[in-house]
Amino acid sequence: MRRVLAPTDAASNERADLWLASVRRDQERKRQELNALRVEYHAGQAKRLRLTMTDLIAHHERAAEKLLEGMSV
Repeated sequence: MRRVLAPTDAASNERADLWLASVRRDQERKRQELNALRVEYHAGQAKRLRLTMTDLIAHHERAAEKLLEGMSV
């Protein structure tokens, strides 16, 4: 009968360290991906708001000019 030896503590610790390093790398990769998505979202939102606000400002300026024209009669 053949006897199976349990892994040594050193081998077990090494595997645990390798696993932990792998988990940390994966977490860092995911953090970077989420950060890139956040940057993309905020940059896009700023662009959309800039366009909306520019149009809104122009609308109110035209409305004010029309009211001023009506007052000078």
